[in-house]
Amino acid sequence: MKEKAVNQKKGVPGKVKEKAVAKPASSLFELLDNYLDKSFPWLIWVLLGLVLLFSLLLFDQKISLAGDDSSYIIRASEFIHSFKYPGFQGPLYPMFLGLVVAIFGISLIPLKIVSLLAMMGFFYVTLKTFKNRVPSTILFFSLLVATINSYLLYYASQTYNESFYLLIQSLLIYVFFSRFIDQGSEVSLKSDILNHLMLAGCLLAVTLTKNIGFSAIFAVLGYFLLKGQWKNLLYAILAFAAVFLVFQGIRYALWREGGLQFASQGSGLLNKDYYLPQNGKEDFAGMVKRFTDNSQLYFSKHLLYMTGFRSYVPSMPLIPMAAIGVYFLALVSLIFTYRKNAYLFFIGLLSGSFLIITFIVLQAKWDQGRLIIPALTFLIMVIFSSLYYFTQLKKWKALQFILPVLAVVIFFQTFADTTVEIKKTREATGRYGGLTPDWKHYLQASEWAAENLPPKAIVACRKPSISFVYGKGRNFYGIMQIPSFSLDQFYAIWKEHSKGMVAFSYADFSNKQLPAGMFDTLKHNMLAQFYVGDKFYFIEQMPDSLMQKTLLATEGMHVPGITSVESMKEIVKLVNKPATVIYPDSLLNLLIQNRVTHVLTANLRRNSFEKNGQIINTVERYLGFIEDKYPGFMSKVTQIGSDDNEPAAILKLEYDKTEKVLNP
Repeated sequence: MKEKAVNQKKGVPGKVKEKAVAKPASSLFELLDNYLDKSFPWLIWVLLGLVLLFSLLLFDQKISLAGDDSSYIIRASEFIHSFKYPGFQGPLYPMFLGLVVAIFGISLIPLKIVSLLAMMGFFYVTLKTFKNRVPSTILFFSLLVATINSYLLYYASQTYNESFYLLIQSLLIYVFFSRFIDQGSEVSLKSDILNHLMLAGCLLAVTLTKNIGFSAIFAVLGYFLLKGQWKNLLYAILAFAAVFLVFQGIRYALWREGGLQFASQGSGLLNKDYYLPQNGKEDFAGMVKRFTDNSQLYFSKHLLYMTGFRSYVPSMPLIPMAAIGVYFLALVSLIFTYRKNAYLFFIGLLSGSFLIITFIVLQAKWDQGRLIIPALTFLIMVIFSSLYYFTQLKKWKALQFILPVLAVVIFFQTFADTTVEIKKTREATGRYGGLTPDWKHYLQASEWAAENLPPKAIVACRKPSISFVYGKGRNFYGIMQIPSFSLDQFYAIWKEHSKGMVAFSYADFSNKQLPAGMFDTLKHNMLAQFYVGDKFYFIEQMPDSLMQKTLLATEGMHVPGITSVESMKEIVKLVNKPATVIYPDSLLNLLIQNRVTHVLTANLRRNSFEKNGQIINTVERYLGFIEDKYPGFMSKVTQIGSDDNEPAAILKLEYDKTEKVLNP
């Protein structure tokens, strides 16, 4: 019978941990390991009880205001009701949520309970998987500080996919430990094939949950490569390729989609700016800068406040030495665990691959602690293992107290932070509890639209995924940015229609009395608005007869018209700042093509902590460009909140006033 456990002290595969005759402990770690080994049957329930207790105390009934988590609900609804493939950001989690939506509809509590159960499952599988495979001191202290961590447990009541990913990742680890490290390489061909197919299935599940899950493939292949397991390396590649091709075939057969899952998102990640593809692709030097910037951000800022060593403030100075220290401890851990504990060595590769790839592909300006949550628990385990094995060296045994002291400090620091978060959560009860007026009114306007507008009405807004959830599945259209248009294409259009186009500086009309009809003429014939630096021009396109009449009128007002594209290029060159061109009709056509009938406008704060009049005005600016050309294009249907208290409003779009572009 094959022996499936490993000696806890040495981590040597193939040896069952036998009950030895009790003897006096020769070090602090031996004393702790022996005690925790004996106490594990009841300690596991203590740890799971802490996870459940603090998850419930931190349970938040509201949707996150970031919007990403509600996007998973939209994709789940589209999957279950329209059988649309939820490809962006990974399909497995929305597919699973789709089952909940099918039973309970768009109901937040059942959807959030999925995350709670997944978080509990992650801790349970991790405890059972690591038991007798890694030193109990490392396992217990690593999970103890995680069981009460509010930053981790926050995701037990959110519809982000972090909890689900943690659970799927823990199942991958269980299969790798039990099927490869425990069994070693001496297994039958039939077992070998079965083991690799199971591993490939788990790897596929991880990659289908998060695009960054592909980092787990590098960890698995890296383990086989560094351990010199060439047969396993080859089989792993072949098995994953086979399983992946089967999945791609099923996907194509059902949805006629054959592209790579991460293609659309991955292409954007390679841009210098994810939201501005026109700025070009990032080069090697840019990727290196991303890596160093993100390393400092996440190790000297997010990791330290998540473990209680720093208090979170919106603007936190970075500590480069903290990032260097984390990398040093991780390297020490890999060196020791390579020889002493294969299980912890794999965990180091798994969490390291996740973090390194994250730091390379994601832009530093995103700066979200959520991005390292899937690796947080195992990163702490890696750091603790470096201290554990280093202080087992004869010369350094006197320093073994550092690890338990560090764990206790983190525990109480984290506990203090968590109690503060619990108090905030308990005070902010109900659907709108704890929300500032800007968000409360936005959500109430979303609900009003769902309850009062005609069934076929489509409402444009800034946060369509959040409106979708609070609107019980009502169709909302997102205006997240003002579409950018090609400057070269604009110049080409002007060159082609040189006699029919003219540009006027808005500033030149200041304090001027326009002749009768001039205002309407300029409005109705506006082709584009042109911005360069602090200068604003409106571009007119009109028939020759009207052009001559308009130029005569403006000359009489001492308002010069720019009739040459070369002259406009010279202005841009002199200002020496990026130019932007906006076509009001193009913005309007997007609304028409997406059958938008209404718009939700709001006063969402730029800084959620301060009411200073600065708002996220993307929707308002978008509509403003259209309103400049078509005055009276919108009419107010209702308003939620008073004028002086960050109101939200529902506007109806009066398309009959824009007949010129009703058939784009």
